[in-house]
Amino acid sequence: MLKYNDLGTGTPVVFIHGLGSKKEAWIPQHDLANQYRLVIPDMRGHGETEINESLTIGNFALDIIDLLEYLEIPSAFICGFSLGGIVAQELYKQRPDLVKGLILSNTTSYVPSILASSIVNESSKLLQKGEEDLIEHIVTRGLYDEVYKEEAKKAFHIRDTYIEAAKAPIGVNYFSMLPTIQKPVLLIGSTHDKVTPSVNIYLMKAFLRKAHSAILKNAGHLSNIEQKELFNQYVTDFLKSCA
Repeated sequence: MLKYNDLGTGTPVVFIHGLGSKKEAWIPQHDLANQYRLVIPDMRGHGETEINESLTIGNFALDIIDLLEYLEIPSAFICGFSLGGIVAQELYKQRPDLVKGLILSNTTSYVPSILASSIVNESSKLLQKGEEDLIEHIVTRGLYDEVYKEEAKKAFHIRDTYIEAAKAPIGVNYFSMLPTIQKPVLLIGSTHDKVTPSVNIYLMKAFLRKAHSAILKNAGHLSNIEQKELFNQYVTDFLKSCA
């Protein structure tokens, strides 16, 4: 079973963190528990979750499906960031009946093998120097404003499962599925995202039938930290529009 936080009451919203991150990455969104029930898991191979084998996108999604069934939540909004956004799309693919709507933040629907493999190789070299070097690289690349550096570092926990998890999305492609999504979708991107540039948001929106989009200014990849008030407002407005 995944380790998770379960905060607040009301309409359930599942928050799925990114690669090498953990449930604490969503602390800036905890204020939303005043209006909604927030279910925030550590994915397998991440954070405090002790399941460390078979790190695939399919299993990441299946674990969250199992968690929703364990919590007896018949359906929820699914908010995924970066790798978590890919997992959210896979969750919809496996069990669309569990999804009230999708919030896909700083993510993509396609991970080219060549590009992803080069990033994995770069990460492997950094990891050989130590966990702190890799976190420093991730945070520096992920932020537009370094004033959030220390806060952002607390969102990451690099484990020995990192590289296997990094390989999980290589080659995935959900573009053929996007036009079939019948639930509302909110796409969030950032003007200075170097990891998943905002062009991904525009491409995804072109394939979706029911999509709203928001591009956060003066924010890098870690938009939920750098622009947390605006991020939370977009999420709240979207959830209210779906009510």
